[in-house]
Amino acid sequence: MKLSRAVISLSVLTLGLSALALPAQAAAPALPAGDQLVTLSCNDDDVTFHTVDAQTGTITAVGAPNEGYNCAYQGAWDVTTQTFFAVIEDSSENRLVVIDTTTGALTEIGPIVKADDSPVNVYSMVIGLDGKAYVNNFNELYSLDLITGEATLLGTLDGVTNAAYGFSVDPTTGKLYLLQESGELLLVDPVAVTATLVGTWPVPEELESYGISIDHAGTAWVVIYPGEDSYSALWSTPLATFGVDPQLSGDIVTAEGVDPTQWWVALVYKAAPAPAPAPAPAPEPALAATGFDAAPLALGGLLLAAAGVVLVGRRSRRAA
Repeated sequence: MKLSRAVISLSVLTLGLSALALPAQAAAPALPAGDQLVTLSCNDDDVTFHTVDAQTGTITAVGAPNEGYNCAYQGAWDVTTQTFFAVIEDSSENRLVVIDTTTGALTEIGPIVKADDSPVNVYSMVIGLDGKAYVNNFNELYSLDLITGEATLLGTLDGVTNAAYGFSVDPTTGKLYLLQESGELLLVDPVAVTATLVGTWPVPEELESYGISIDHAGTAWVVIYPGEDSYSALWSTPLATFGVDPQLSGDIVTAEGVDPTQWWVALVYKAAPAPAPAPAPAPEPALAATGFDAAPLALGGLLLAAAGVVLVGRRSRRAA
């Protein structure tokens, strides 16, 4: 883990959750049709891909664990290729991987490094609707080549003042949002390299916010550390009123209550269907193929008209 964490007693946690003044009895919203929350585990000896029940926080493993990997950080869905990418911390090195969302199998792409092969300490990653990927190292913003894993520094995000482990794209607008662990949600412009505050999650000092994902209904799904009996808990709030009246789904644990340790969620969804092509204009009506050539007839009509003009002129002069 990038930050050491002290063990927090249940009494302190209960006090922290009550300080949020959150309506724990209210039901979390359902995901829009086609959207699915997913997460990867962070264990000492394997990484497992899971789907997440948005309304309860319960997770279900997809396939077998990927053994030999230490911990998974933020993942991101590339809607242009329908591919799920993630960052794995392996032997103190950040590596870019692809996860098969059907089987849960992990495929390595390579270490995330600069052009000079120096490593990049990745806090989080996001992929825009145009397929362009970005990662942040604290307040440094990099573009990321999804084919090679090479990261290129774009600049410093002055609005980032503490660790930010949640990066997400709004699938309806394409805007990028970065969540700081202290609860500030920032709108990121990767071209101008700016981070602008848009809202704050009501996180007391005892707790920390991590992963964030935004669904097609405009709901922001946020992971808070720690959950009551687990490493993380899933909450939700409308993006438009971020942090106002958030709802608790539950701790992110298996159906048996096992905590495989995670600290973020990501959204997987199908690509929007391509717009139907505009109907082709109707063809001009064509004459039936009778073998008759209308050109001589037209020419004859013009000659007759000219002769009529001459005849009228002559008659007019005679009358005069």
